[in-house]
Amino acid sequence: MISLLKKYDGYVILEKEETTKQIKFYGGKIETVKEWKDRSMELFLYRDGRLLNFSIENPDERKVKKAMERAEKVFPHVAPSPFTIGTGKNYRNTKIFDADVLLEDKMKERVEAAMTAANKEEVAGVMYSWVEKIRVENSLGVEAEDKNSGSYLSMRVFDAKSSGHAVSCSRSIDAIEEEVGAEASRMAEMGKNPEKVEEGKYDIILAPMAFADIISNFGAFSSAFAVDAGYSFLREKIGSRVCSENLSIYDSGVERDGIFSRKFDDEGVATSETPIVEKGILKNYLHNGTTAALHGVRSTGNAGIVAPHPWNLVVEGERRSMEEMVEEIRKGIIIGNVWYTRFHNYSTGDFSTVARDGAALIENGEIKKGIKGIRVSDNMERMLKNLEALSKERKQIYWWETEYPVFASHALIRGVNITTA
Repeated sequence: MISLLKKYDGYVILEKEETTKQIKFYGGKIETVKEWKDRSMELFLYRDGRLLNFSIENPDERKVKKAMERAEKVFPHVAPSPFTIGTGKNYRNTKIFDADVLLEDKMKERVEAAMTAANKEEVAGVMYSWVEKIRVENSLGVEAEDKNSGSYLSMRVFDAKSSGHAVSCSRSIDAIEEEVGAEASRMAEMGKNPEKVEEGKYDIILAPMAFADIISNFGAFSSAFAVDAGYSFLREKIGSRVCSENLSIYDSGVERDGIFSRKFDDEGVATSETPIVEKGILKNYLHNGTTAALHGVRSTGNAGIVAPHPWNLVVEGERRSMEEMVEEIRKGIIIGNVWYTRFHNYSTGDFSTVARDGAALIENGEIKKGIKGIRVSDNMERMLKNLEALSKERKQIYWWETEYPVFASHALIRGVNITTA
């Protein structure tokens, strides 16, 4: 293998082995349990200003040799592109690892406890647990290995034409909280028997599920690849105010319980904590080796070799109790969750997203009634500049609508544009 790689100016080999277990449940009963295993090798080969990458499923010596023979035939037709491998081997490995996340009995116990806590007949959801092993090797002499565990339980509860959705995420199976069921029930209760409201500007409170979706998208926009490709409203805004001074956002690949934490990125660079926004000011983009070289900075340990990305996003800022936040609103809406966030213009941040899973009207400091058929239709930068406060509690959010895990709070945002279906 090494002899075959000597003909390249640079290379990265990334090997992954993952075991995943899934439990599906509905109607208050566990219905299916599945397990699957994946093993893959991804190669990035660089020569004469051209980068070629390909993956091999269930690799062995024969498959690797054949794939590299094919690569030689393709190489002359690959378009030129820059490629620089990042450097940094100050690995930190204080994250939790729990091999028990795959124990079926423990997974079922967590699911059943959450269903009991929900105390409703109409309950449905899914739980995933996984253990992965990763190995990286590159042409700069890096050879490193890592192992990780993770689990998340996603539960929805239905009640009187309303629904509630909550998740619990951790690297440890014992930290998956049964409270997730009661939380989903409270959200459904808040939005029951919903009514229509008028379009207009409202002060809103985004619950952690909804706020995490916004921050996860913001994290994607902070990728230097998105910035350079013209798909980010954060372009040329380093040092400028892009959020409220009450909000700071950092990315962490070393978060102890962050389910995406890793010892190193896809290039073998040590992960770390990277401030993206400090008190509203954009401080950094997220970089791999190539984007870092183009911007004249060091890699932040966020490769994605093609496109850098966040690991776990954490929000900080002025904190108040939920009661205080509600009491301060004269005319507003509390939104439990959002689905289908879509951007009309990536370069400006104009977007819309559908409110789901428990939304309610707030009048004169009180939650009055459930509402339905609303959509947030606004601009992400403008909204985040109008963020006034975060709630005191913070929890890790990850599910299929939130691409990157976010340690999120409730967020009070003033003057948000609400449209109706």
